[in-house]
Amino acid sequence: MLCHVTRPDSVVMEVEVDAKANGEDCLNKVCRKLGIIEVDYFGLQLTGSKGENLWMNLRNRICQQVDSVTPCRLRLRVKFFVEPHLILQEQTRHVFFTHVKEDLHNGHLRMGSEQAEELSALLAQAEFGDYNQNTARYWYSELCGEEPCPTTVDSIVSRHKALRGLSQASVEYQALQLVSSLEHYGVEWHWARDANGQRLAIGVGPEGIAFCKEDFDLINRVSYPVIQIATQSGKTVYLTVTKDNNDSVVLMFKLISNRAASGLYRAITETHAFYRCDTVTNAVMMQYSRDFKGHLASLFLNENINLGKKYVFDIRRTSKEAYDSARRALYHAGVSDSASLPVGERSPGRRDGSDDDDGSDCGSCRESRALQERLHKVREALLCTLCCEEQIDAAFCPCGHLVCCQTCADQLQACPVCRSEVEHVQRVYLPTCASLLNLANAVPMCRDLDQGGDYDKIFTHT
Repeated sequence: MLCHVTRPDSVVMEVEVDAKANGEDCLNKVCRKLGIIEVDYFGLQLTGSKGENLWMNLRNRICQQVDSVTPCRLRLRVKFFVEPHLILQEQTRHVFFTHVKEDLHNGHLRMGSEQAEELSALLAQAEFGDYNQNTARYWYSELCGEEPCPTTVDSIVSRHKALRGLSQASVEYQALQLVSSLEHYGVEWHWARDANGQRLAIGVGPEGIAFCKEDFDLINRVSYPVIQIATQSGKTVYLTVTKDNNDSVVLMFKLISNRAASGLYRAITETHAFYRCDTVTNAVMMQYSRDFKGHLASLFLNENINLGKKYVFDIRRTSKEAYDSARRALYHAGVSDSASLPVGERSPGRRDGSDDDDGSDCGSCRESRALQERLHKVREALLCTLCCEEQIDAAFCPCGHLVCCQTCADQLQACPVCRSEVEHVQRVYLPTCASLLNLANAVPMCRDLDQGGDYDKIFTHT
C-alpha cells in the first residue's frame, strides 16, 4: 500500500507499507526517514467524507480507516504538544515549529501586540535569515489580527536586526518558547453544536476543555478534575460535570458525523491521560469495539478472540513516560542529545545534530570533543529522571534502584522501575556535576597526552 504523507511544511513523503499494516507501521517509517525517535508526540491525520480532520488509530489497520482511494493520503501532525525544553531532538523541535507556524498563519493562535512583534521578527529570521530590506517579510497581521502601524513595523525591524547571526535552530527554539506561553498552545479544536443548536469551537488542551464561539471568544472552561465521565453515542458526545455546589450537570454536543464525535471523545480521553496521568490504565489502553462478524464470533465462540477487534484509543504512554522512553532510546542509540542543551551552549552543526567535519581539525581536537560528549552523557545520567532538575541522591529499598532525587523519591510509594513497594528511601552520594564540570574544563589539556589509552584512563579515574 502506498501512502502519501504530507508534513507540516507541505513536503509530501511517499511511504510503502504492507496491505494489512497498522497506522503505527506507517508513522514509524515516516519518523525513521526524518530521524525522529520521539514518536509519541506525533500522529497521522486523515480527512473524513464530510471534511472532518480525524486522527488515524495507530493500533488498527490502515485499510479499515481510509477510503479505497489509492494512494492513501495522510498528514503528519503533532498530536501532543509539550514544552520546548522537554524536546530532546532538534529534528522533533523543527517539526513542532513548522506545525506551530502553520497554525499561526491560519489564525488559530492569537496574541498581544508585544508578543506579535517579537514572534514576527523570529519567524522572519527563521525563514529569511539576517535582516535584508529587500527580502524581509512579517506576519504581524496574521498573529494579532490587526495591521501594523509604522512605529510597530520599525519595532519589528529593530528586533529582527538584533537577531543577526543566530542559527535557524536557535531562532526556532526561541519562537517555540514564546508560543508555548500562549493560552491555546497544544489545544485541538473540534466543531460542534450545543443543546440549543449554537455552533461552538471545543478546544481540548492539556489543562481542560474550552468552549468558544465561532470567532474563538471564550464562553466557558472546564478543567479535567470536575469531569466525571465522557461518553459518546452516535453523533453526540456527553460530558458529566460537577458544579461548584457538588451537583452534576450533563453537557451535550452534537457533531457533524459519528467519526467526528468519536474523534472528540478520543481527544478528551487521550489528552487527559497523556498530560494528567502517571501511566495509561488498562481500561483506556485495552478498550475496543468489534465489527458485526466479530460480535457474532465472540457471542458464539469465545469472547477473547481478536476477530473484528478495533481499538478505540491508541495512546500507550503519558508525557512523562514518553520523555523517559525517548531519553532511553537516545542513550541506547548512542546519540548525544545536544538539542536539550540551552541555545547558547550548543555546538554548531546540521539540523540532524551532527557536526560538519571537514577534516580540518586535528585528531586531538576531535578526541577532546568526543570526551566532552561522554562527560555530558554522564552528567545527564546523574539527573533525576522525574523532575530532570536535581541530581540523583536517593535509592529505593529494598529493590535498590537509583532513578530520582530525594524530593521526588519521598512522594513515591512504588519504585517507577520495577513497581515494587518502597519500604524506605536511602540517601546516596554520587559524583557531583561540579566535579564533572571541573573535568570538562581540563579537557583542553588532554591534547598533549598520547592518543587512545590515556583518555580512557582519565575518564575512568574520574
